[in-house]
Amino acid sequence: RFYVFTFLRFTFYVYVTLRTYVRTYVRTYVRTYVRTYVRTYVRTYVRTYVRTYVRTYVRTYVTYVRTYVRTYVRTYVRTYVRTYVRTYVRTYVRTYVRTYVRTYVRTYVRTYVRTYVRTYVRTVRTYVTYRTVPYVRT
Repeated sequence: RFYVFTFLRFTFYVYVTLRTYVRTYVRTYVRTYVRTYVRTYVRTYVRTYVRTYVRTYVRTYVTYVRTYVRTYVRTYVRTYVRTYVRTYVRTYVRTYVRTYVRTYVRTYVRTYVRTYVRTYVRTVRTYVTYRTVPYVRT
């Protein structure tokens, strides 16, 4: 007996995957500190002292008359200036923006071509096989 078999196989594999990475980071830190201290004190002291002394001495021995007139004027002027100015300015601005977009793209095209040629000769019980397997990957 003599047999000849031929086989042809074509197989196609197509894989498609999409990949896109989008990463956006936005970080804003704004810190403003404003502190102003102004202190002014104003105090006015005015003190006036007026003292008058009048003394009269009369002696009858020789008619002796003495008069004392004393005037004291004292003025005290003290000025203190105090002013309080306090300004506090605090601003906090914090913004966080995070966006993640992921898409994957993969394309695989695989073609398999297999040809089998087998010949069987059973008269003498000999087994002969011919096999060709071309492999193409794109």
